[in-house]
Amino acid sequence: MSYFKRVHTENVVLDIGDDIGALMIYTQPALRNREIEVSLKGENTCRTHTEVLERRVNGQTVFVAIFPALLAGHYTIWGNATRSAGEITIVGGEIAEVDWRDITGNVTPNAGTTYPHEHSASWQRACATDLLPPRYRNRSVSAAPMGTAPMCYTDDGEVAWQEMWTDFCDLALAGGPPHRGDLLEPVTPDEVKADLEGYERVVAEIERGLRLVTSLPTVRSEKLGWVGLRCTDEEMALWLLRAIVVENVCVRREGCILYLPAGPAFRMEKEIKNVITVVAKTHHYWTEHIAAVGSSSSSI
Repeated sequence: MSYFKRVHTENVVLDIGDDIGALMIYTQPALRNREIEVSLKGENTCRTHTEVLERRVNGQTVFVAIFPALLAGHYTIWGNATRSAGEITIVGGEIAEVDWRDITGNVTPNAGTTYPHEHSASWQRACATDLLPPRYRNRSVSAAPMGTAPMCYTDDGEVAWQEMWTDFCDLALAGGPPHRGDLLEPVTPDEVKADLEGYERVVAEIERGLRLVTSLPTVRSEKLGWVGLRCTDEEMALWLLRAIVVENVCVRREGCILYLPAGPAFRMEKEIKNVITVVAKTHHYWTEHIAAVGSSSSSI
């Protein structure tokens, strides 16, 4: 069964902290698999969308659209391509919630309004909390980005990527702020060809780091400027791709292989570290995700 059609019992990764917040929109079952769009107020053509998924939380079924990482600000929620369904304010480090469970069809409510329902606001908050991995519940967390971790080296002088982060729990509320301020993109083939030796050195280090932090095999890309990482299946690749994009690192997917940027001028403590960091971070989240699914399945 596809990712979008199955019932989701796994925990949710929310990438919030500093100026990044999250939005959860609860809906009626009729809106399952419906895409909901939001955009910063006044920027109507630049929208972010997500699907309404069926989730099982503490034995109860909820239908919810989750935006795991939105820049703080005032947002328009779109009922369809041209009509606004209201507005919501996203605050950094917090989860905004909208209740559309009494709304069906072409949604037209004011998004800032709380609609009557058998569940109380306290239930809604409990639901949002229970969607998170257990280790992130009922605790305050730091919004310090993972990239500030000091470099660790082996006795041979190589970077010990697998030893740099011993606890992923303090990366904001099950996530942390985006790792980079600017999008890290691949370089052009001409830039690679101008320094093939430097490029090979960067690719080899990124590959080594990726293998250390994920235990997954790497793949040489036929296209210059990319490093490949082979995921266990397409669902894992799709899940990681979405999480990595949030971190402002460019990524593309071909089947179960993710391709990440590389260039001859990438520096060990900057761009190389950025790529390996976001993969280490998002792969950790995927591990939490898989563990949650397995735990739920075994308890049924």
